[in-house]
Amino acid sequence: MTTEEIRKELKTIRLYYADKAKMDAAFQVLPHKTADLVRSYAEVIADAPLDLYRIYFELYVKGLTQESAAEELNYSCEYVRMKNKKLLEYLRENISKRREAA
Repeated sequence: MTTEEIRKELKTIRLYYADKAKMDAAFQVLPHKTADLVRSYAEVIADAPLDLYRIYFELYVKGLTQESAAEELNYSCEYVRMKNKKLLEYLRENISKRREAA
């Protein structure tokens, strides 16, 4: 799995969390593969180091920009960018492993 594929999936996850209640209600009526995608990322991030977990939560669950996340966490913007790159690497490695094992 490439980093670009991870980024594309993260955009979908971010969109899901932006209106989670309505999405969940819609998925009850008409199932969608996004629900499985969100669950699979949640399983992977549950095992992540806490610093990467926080970045994931701020950027993709809360939907903050890197600048807003930096302000919220009292980090520099550069630190959030660096951690987001590490998060992408972590997700690429671990999602690929889980998908190969399945």
